[in-house]
Amino acid sequence: MRGTGGALVSIPAAEGHRSAPSRRRRMTQWAFGSAELVVALVIILFVLVGATQSAQFFDGLTWINILRNTVFVAIAGCFTTIVLVNGGLDLSIGSVFMAGAVGGAAVADAGYGNLLAFLAGIGIGAAVGLLNGLLINYAQMPAIIVTLGTLFAVRALAVTLTQGQPIGPLPNDFAAIGQSDFLGLPLLVYYALIIVVVAYLLLHRTMFGWNVRAIGGNRVAARSMGIRVNRVATSVYVLSGVSAALAGVLMASRLGAGDPTLGNGFELQVIAAAIIGGTSIYGAIGTVPGTVLGALLLSVLTTGLILLKVDPGLQNFAVGVVIIVAAGMDRARKARMFRTSTNVARERQGKKASDKDANR
Repeated sequence: MRGTGGALVSIPAAEGHRSAPSRRRRMTQWAFGSAELVVALVIILFVLVGATQSAQFFDGLTWINILRNTVFVAIAGCFTTIVLVNGGLDLSIGSVFMAGAVGGAAVADAGYGNLLAFLAGIGIGAAVGLLNGLLINYAQMPAIIVTLGTLFAVRALAVTLTQGQPIGPLPNDFAAIGQSDFLGLPLLVYYALIIVVVAYLLLHRTMFGWNVRAIGGNRVAARSMGIRVNRVATSVYVLSGVSAALAGVLMASRLGAGDPTLGNGFELQVIAAAIIGGTSIYGAIGTVPGTVLGALLLSVLTTGLILLKVDPGLQNFAVGVVIIVAAGMDRARKARMFRTSTNVARERQGKKASDKDANR
């Protein structure tokens, strides 16, 4: 309309109308960030349904076993989440988990002490992770091919060196690390909490984590921003290898032996936990708490099916269904995010056009 002196002035939109897009965006952002809430609700639902069929669901020992089984997937899963957020993929986790267990057990069994045993296991994981990262990021080889190759190569080498035989029994002081309790909970739970906090801070509270997300969102744009893409992307594979090997050494400590048959299918459990927890297989999106809840959900599900005496084949079927549903939700979430960003862009363009018309 025309104001004093005949000048054209624009009238701001009504407050309710102007804030509607922002409210929609906030609600959309909340929905995208609520994967953890959904998983937590599903866990509660599984427990309540299972409790109606078996009173053991509320037994303290049952939950201690659930937490103990969650530990290993959670430890490796936190850093696998970082790999996926970075836009990568690591299928060698299961073999690195086993190699860490066998390597740590061999050093402990030789009497070199607990510290060297853990360092040996972690060193194996770091070496495999570094090899994966260099081949993927500097030799430009596909991640699925490289990590699938190291999965088979590492397992074959470990089985050959051990002749397929477990290493043990291990010294009592080494076994105590994974078998002792504190305040009614296994020490493994406390170890996992520390590692989860470290992973959370790394991904969510540091520039490194921001760079990881930037690379996963758009690798070319990240490089144009000055991010050392190859170096960051290689480091996430090293971290993944270290975490998987550390989980393996802790498993050897818990079992009191390093078994070369460990870790078959472990990589699938870890990746499944990350996806169930809201980590996108397309990169850039994912949280450490979501992965931990995903690991807990898998443990609750498998333990519950065992308590209900469900056939083992159907147990794997149920886990597979959960993974497919989670992957479908990830795909739907990405499509919705694209539509939302497109609508926001159109709204902004429309607002700019209306402002120009009003100022003419």
